[in-house]
Amino acid sequence: MTKIFSASVFRWFFFVIVILDILVGNIGDSKYRLVTKPLILLSLLVYFSINAKHLSKSSYYLMLAALSLSLMGDIFLLFDNRSNQFFILGLVSFLLAHLTYGAIFLKRRNKKLPIYIYGVLMILIAIGMALFFYLKDDLKALTYPVVIYVLGILFMAGTALIRIGKVPSSSFLWVFIGALFFVASDSILAINMFKFDVPWAHVWIMGTYATAQYLITEGILRQNKWVELNQTTKNSALKI
Repeated sequence: MTKIFSASVFRWFFFVIVILDILVGNIGDSKYRLVTKPLILLSLLVYFSINAKHLSKSSYYLMLAALSLSLMGDIFLLFDNRSNQFFILGLVSFLLAHLTYGAIFLKRRNKKLPIYIYGVLMILIAIGMALFFYLKDDLKALTYPVVIYVLGILFMAGTALIRIGKVPSSSFLWVFIGALFFVASDSILAINMFKFDVPWAHVWIMGTYATAQYLITEGILRQNKWVELNQTTKNSALKI
């Protein structure tokens, strides 16, 4: 069982799960999606817990919380066609997941950012504002919840960006690209829900969403392995 959740094998295992969920979703069989969709985050939770032994307690439990909140959001959104309450519960779950991810990213923030990073932050804010103003006339009673949610995901993406220079480049890129995939997934979901039917919406939404969760999880694991390695090197140097 442990071999399945090694990095190289799990990548393919996870890919199969995501493809299966996309196929089930495309044929419109909600009964089987009750299994395939939660399995995406459940597999990531197991993968993370097995491979995060080196993680500090705070980071470890924050990541478990973020993944668990995402799992709850997935489950709630499976029933959003039955009641708007399920959509709101899903929105709240993912908002809390974004805030939790942001808390993890802030632990490795760079306090001396390169000047161009502020430009990238402004672009992210502009994208969030553009999406909101594009959708606002169709949001109606959900206007304020969506505003809060947009702020939450921008916070997550922004804190992923300011890790630059404080973690290895692979960890930074995996997490930041994952955050961008999350923004893309939520943007497509919102446009599809409030504006017009996006062609192949389910494929785009789940493909970008699953990619986002995987990249962020793998990026955090890489970051902390690097920190542990540096600490071991320092301790060895002190002994010498």
